[in-house]
Amino acid sequence: MTIMALFLILFSFLAHRHCCVLSFAQNPNPDLSALLSFKRSCSSDHNSSLSSWNPTTDPCNDTWRGVTCRHGHVDRLILEGLSLACNVSPLTHLPFLSVLSLKNNSFTGPIIGLDLATWRPHLKLLYLSHNQFNGPFPHAILSLRHLRRLDLGGNHLSGMIPPQIGYLLPNLFTLRLENNLFYGEIPTSIAKMAYLSDLNLSYNQLEGKIPPNLFSFTQSSFLGNRELCGDPIKHNCSNTTITSDPAEISSRKRNKCVGILVITAASAGLVAILVLATAALLCFKKKRKKGQLGNVNQGTEKKIRETETGEVMMFFEGCEEFTMEELMRGSAEMLGRGVVGTTYRVVMEGRGDEKGVVVKRVRRERRREEEATERKVLQQIGEWRHPNVAGLRAYHSLADELLLVFDFVPNGSLFDILHGNRGPGRIPISWSTRLKLALDAARGLTYLHSASKSNNISHQHFTSSNILVDTNFNALISDFSLLSLTSQPLLHSSQNSDVYSFGVVLLEILTGRSTEDGMVDLPKWVQTVVQEEWTSEVFDVELWGCKDMVDEMVALLQIAFLCVSQEPKDRPKMAVVCKMIEEIRDRGSRSRSRSSQSPSLTFESSPCPSDDTPTLTSS
Repeated sequence: MTIMALFLILFSFLAHRHCCVLSFAQNPNPDLSALLSFKRSCSSDHNSSLSSWNPTTDPCNDTWRGVTCRHGHVDRLILEGLSLACNVSPLTHLPFLSVLSLKNNSFTGPIIGLDLATWRPHLKLLYLSHNQFNGPFPHAILSLRHLRRLDLGGNHLSGMIPPQIGYLLPNLFTLRLENNLFYGEIPTSIAKMAYLSDLNLSYNQLEGKIPPNLFSFTQSSFLGNRELCGDPIKHNCSNTTITSDPAEISSRKRNKCVGILVITAASAGLVAILVLATAALLCFKKKRKKGQLGNVNQGTEKKIRETETGEVMMFFEGCEEFTMEELMRGSAEMLGRGVVGTTYRVVMEGRGDEKGVVVKRVRRERRREEEATERKVLQQIGEWRHPNVAGLRAYHSLADELLLVFDFVPNGSLFDILHGNRGPGRIPISWSTRLKLALDAARGLTYLHSASKSNNISHQHFTSSNILVDTNFNALISDFSLLSLTSQPLLHSSQNSDVYSFGVVLLEILTGRSTEDGMVDLPKWVQTVVQEEWTSEVFDVELWGCKDMVDEMVALLQIAFLCVSQEPKDRPKMAVVCKMIEEIRDRGSRSRSRSSQSPSLTFESSPCPSDDTPTLTSS
C-alpha cells in the first residue's frame, strides 16, 4: 500500500510537470525571445553564468539567474561581475524593465544608437558602469523620464556631457560619469536636478568653472579634471594658465579667463534683460496712450475700408499704407505655390522700393458667421513682432480669398539654401551659419508658441521652406497658423507637432538631405545610420572638414532626436529646445575663443569654412 501511494505521488508530480512544460511551450513568456537573443549574442561567458537560462522553462520561475519578474514580465535584470561580453540591444525589447544592472562586465561598443523607447514607461535604475562602452553620451537615455539613478562610470565614453541633461532628467538621485573621457564644461543644467544627492564627474577631461549651484558637492565629485576650477576643488579659476603648445590646447583647450567670461556674459545678459524690460514697458505705455487719444482699433491696426460686399483692408505696424489699385497695378512675379496659397513678389510703381512686397493669395470659402473669427485670427497674427518672425504687414479680405502682405526676403528659404544648386560652383554653408539659422528658427517658433493666446495654436505646416533667410542670414518663421485660414486646415495639428517638424528641420541642417522628394523618411534614416555605425556619414558632406565642431553637431543631433520622438509627451517644449541650442552655441563660442588665443591656431588651418568665409551671395 505504501509503495502504491509513493508511485501515485510520483506519477502525479511528473504529470503536473509535463502539463506545465506543455503549457509553457504553447504560451511562452513574452520576454523569452529577448532574453534568449541576449544570451546568444554573448561572445564571452566562460563561466557559463547564463546556463540556467533554459529555453524550455519560463524566465519567471525563479530559476533564471539575475531575472526577477512581476506580473509575468521581467521587472529586474541584475547581471553583475560575470565577465559577460554580449550585445545589449536585445534587452531594449523588455518593455516592463524597471531595473537593469550590468556592472563589472566586459560589454563593448557604442551605446548611442540604442532605441530605448520601450524602457521609457518603467525604467528607474540603470547601472552600466565598469565595462568598455565607448562613443558619445547615449542621447536616448535623456528620454527616460522616470530614471532615478544613472551610473555610466568606468567606461570609455567621450565627447561632451549633453547640456540639456538636467532639463530632461530632472528627477535623478544619482549621476555617475566618472572615469570616462568626457570633456568640455560641466552643464549648468545639472543644477536643475532637485533630488540629486550622488554626483561623480571625477577623472574625465572636463574644464572651466564648476557651476556655483554644484558647490555643495564634495571635492571627490570633481577630482582628476585638470582644467576644472572652483570652490569644491580649491582651484582658483583666475590662476588657470594657457599653454603655448597647440597640441595641448587642442586636447584640453585650456583657458585662464573662463570664469571672467562666464561672469561677464551673465552680467551682460542681466543688463540686456533690464534694458529690454524697460523698453517694453515704455513701448506699452506709449501704445496705450496712443490708443486712448487716437481711438486706434486694437493697438497698431488701422481700418482702411469695409464695404457692403465684405471687402476689408487692414494695415499693421511697420507697413506704409497703399491702395488696392496701387497693389494691383504693380509688376508681379510668381514665387511659388504652397499649401497656403500662391505667393507673388509685387513692386508697386512710384514708391522707390525696388524690393517690393510679398503677397500671398489664399483661396478659401468663408461663411458669413466666420468673418468675426477670421478677423480675430488675422488681428492676432498681425500683432506678432519678433526678429525671427516674418510679420504680417497688411491684408485685404474678400468673400472668397485673402491677400496677405509681407516684407520681401531676398535670400529665399532655408530649403533653398540647404538644397538648392548642389552642383559644381556651390559655396558650402559653414557650420556656424547652420547653427545660427537653427537657433534663429528655434527662437522664432518659441516666441510664436508663447505669444499665441491659445496653447492650441500651431504652425500646422512647419518645414524648411517656411523658414526665410534675410540678407544678414537671420532666419524668419513664415506662414505661422495661416493654414487655419484656408478651407482645409489641419485639425489634429498641435505645438507638439511643430516640435517634431522642427526636429526634422534640424536633421536637414545636419545631413543636407531633403524631405520633400518623398524618397526617404529622414528621421528613420538618420536613426538607422546612427544605430548601425556611428560615423560621420550622417552629416552633410559640406561639414566633413569641420572636425573641431563634431561635438556641437552631435549635440544638435541629440536635440533633433528628442524632437522627433514618436510619443508626443516625450518631446521637449520649444522653449527648452531653444535653451539647449543656445548652450551649444555658447559652449562652441567659448571653446573657439580659447583656441584662437594661441598664435599657432588660425582659421586658415581648418578646412572647414570659418565665420569669415562668405557662405552665400544675396540673390
